[in-house]
Amino acid sequence: MQFQIECNTEKTRKVCLICHQSFQMLAARLIVCNDEGDGYGDICPQCTARGSDWIHHQLQEFSNQLLTIK
Repeated sequence: MQFQIECNTEKTRKVCLICHQSFQMLAARLIVCNDEGDGYGDICPQCTARGSDWIHHQLQEFSNQLLTIK
């Protein structure tokens, strides 16, 4: 898993990959990607403010839940 930060010029709304809330994109965009650079989704500013360790933990829990469903 990687984090990619991009400048954003679009005024679109996205849904946060972690909290599933709709949010307005700001000047910068945080995207969660796999090791090949394929994007999984965007992270909202509120979740971003909690830091990369917290985000990583939330995504790890989500991944573990997916594995138990299979």
